[in-house]
Order: sequence, then structure tokens, then C-alpha cells
Amino acid sequence: MGKRDANMQATKVCLFVLLASSFLLNSLCDGRPIQAKLAKKPKGTIKTLKADSGDIIDCVDIYKQPAFDHPLMKNHILQLEPTSHKYGAKSNNAMLESMFDMSWKTHGGCPKGSVPIVRHFLTDHKIIRKNLSRLADPASYNEGHQYVFIFFENDQPTMQGAQATITIWNPQLEYENSDFSLSQIWITAGSGSNLQTIEAGWQVYPGRTGSPGPKLFVFWTPDAYDTGCYDLTCSGWVLTSNQYCPGMSLQPSTYGGQQSELAMDIKRDQGTGNWWLHLWGTPIGYWPPSIYNGGLLATHGLDTLKWGGEIADSSGSNGFHTSTQMGSGHFPSEGYSYASYVRDLFYIDSSGNSKALTQDQLLGSAPAPNCYNYEFQQLNSETYFFYGGPGCS
Repeated sequence: MGKRDANMQATKVCLFVLLASSFLLNSLCDGRPIQAKLAKKPKGTIKTLKADSGDIIDCVDIYKQPAFDHPLMKNHILQLEPTSHKYGAKSNNAMLESMFDMSWKTHGGCPKGSVPIVRHFLTDHKIIRKNLSRLADPASYNEGHQYVFIFFENDQPTMQGAQATITIWNPQLEYENSDFSLSQIWITAGSGSNLQTIEAGWQVYPGRTGSPGPKLFVFWTPDAYDTGCYDLTCSGWVLTSNQYCPGMSLQPSTYGGQQSELAMDIKRDQGTGNWWLHLWGTPIGYWPPSIYNGGLLATHGLDTLKWGGEIADSSGSNGFHTSTQMGSGHFPSEGYSYASYVRDLFYIDSSGNSKALTQDQLLGSAPAPNCYNYEFQQLNSETYFFYGGPGCS
């Protein structure tokens, strides 16, 4: 190699180092996790696509998806669609298309017989353990979490599902690598160490997902959060749709403008016991009863429903000195198009019938009301539960 070639080679190396250093510095300075550790393709991957949002979508053989690796799912028979869906929102594909980043489908989408799974990123950040607040708990008992929620209880675990429409937002986090903010439905049965949950909604948690912005999520725990799982990052939850899945990026609402809504209903299938998730009336997948290992969600039903928001504060202040936002980041008194809300509140009774809930049937909790609060409003003869706030910085 001549002197000129050697100099050119040295220049290229220096340029590469500078660019790499710039990428590293920018990644650290804007608070986002470095997305260098992309997880391996899941087994059974047929095709890989990329969305404009940066989501990597692997089209996986539906029979080889992670759910079937669960030890309690060895004899599970895949249910491709629910036996019946006689309540809730009618299927609205236009709403679904507008809610998700569907740009990955321009490359052909996932073929029949496969399901889309968002490739997750392996970050160096510890995933914050989820928790569940009780009505009587003061804010200081929530171990770094803060909540605002309304709930409806039944004396016996006989309810068979729930429904709600929740606005999607992009709340700001004080520590983007380690805080989170979410809005969701909680379906629960049992108490103490026997608590079991089914959970779904949207979450902003770059430290878990590897990228900013709201994502659809599902979660479950069979044992009071001793164990539990998000999305399809481990075995258990069964995906049946070949277009939509947990982990996909969602379109947030505009403050003072267009509201982006996530219409969800979760119902126990009377024939199989599977707990089906529908988005705008379209079945997406389900929580099989076997993962609850003979507990109430496997054998009976639910006894408590909750709707609302949760934040996780990693500063050590227990949520009292954090600027991590809940919902839109604005107090509920600002109202429609400014504050986050839940509407379309229903539960499913023991006979599978949908029952509307009124304000006088619901109780609420806001342990840190100066940070995050709630209020009810009646709009167009419908009950709206507004909630959220800017935090307590």
C-alpha cells in the first residue's frame, strides 16, 4: 500500500470513528436507549419487514409463535377466532388502519398462516416490575409507581370481560431509559398471592421497547406479579391476527386537535375459556386459561375491573418529584381534546351480556392528586373519565 493509500485509509477510519462517536453521543444526550442490540429473529420466521417508525416486523409461522413454548401450553389447540362476539364495537378496519403504523404492509405484509411479531431490542436497562395499586393504599405505598384509576367490583369472580375506549397520547418521561407511562384496562381476580391479571392498553417505555412513542401492549401475571410477561417477549399470549400485534407503534392524539382512540374489549370465550382481545371489534389474539394454572381466571372469571393510568418513577422519589407525565400530561379539568379520557365503559356479566356502567357504579383513586388526578364529565349523554397530569416536579 502506498503512502497516499495509507493516508486515505487512515482518513476513512477517523471518519468512521467520528460518526460512530457522534451516534453514541446523540443517543446518550437525547435520553433514548441505544438500539444496537436487536434481538434475534424468532423461530419460525418466514419473512422480515420494516415500518417507517423503525419497527422490525417478523412474519412467524402461527404454530411456531412464542406462546406455544409455555410448559402449560403443550396440548393447547389453537383457536383462530372467537366462538361469538355479540357485544362491543363493530369491526372498524378504517379506524385500525389509522391507529397503527401500517407502512410495513407496503412490502406485501405477512402471508397467510403467519403472524406479525415486533422484534424487540435488548437494552441494558432493567425492566421495571409492574404492580397494582389498591384503593386504600396511600401514594407512599406504591413503590415508585403512581396510579389514577376507576374501578368496578363484584363479590364473586363471575364477570366475563370488559370494554372501553381510551385516548392515545405520547406523555413525556423524566428518565426515558427507565420510566414508563401507560393507560390500560386491568382485569383481575383473586387477591394477595393469588392475584391474577389480564391487562391491555398503550405504553410509552423506550427502556423496554427500544424506541420512543406509544405502543400497544398486553400483559399478564398468574401470581401477583411474582412472574408476568409483556406482549410476545415470552411464551403465553397467543396472537391470531396477521396484521396487528402488541408492540406496534400507535398514532397519538394532538393536544387541542384530533383525538386518537383505542377501542378495546376483552371477553372470555364460553367454549374454550380463552380471553379474547378485540381492537375496534377485530379479534387480535387471546390469553389462554392454561397460563393461569387452575386459578380464577382459568376456571371462573373476574371480580374487579379497573381503567386508568400508571407511571413508573425511577428517581427514587416514589412518584412525588418526577416530571413523568400521565395521559396527555395535563390535568383532567382541561377536558376534551386536552386531557386523556376513557369512555364507552362496559362489563360483561356471567351470561355474556354487555352492561353499561354509570358514574354512580364506579369508585376512583388518585393517591397523589396534586400530581395526577381524575374527574367525571358527561358529554353527549355519555360518561367520560378524564385523568392524568404533569407529575410533581
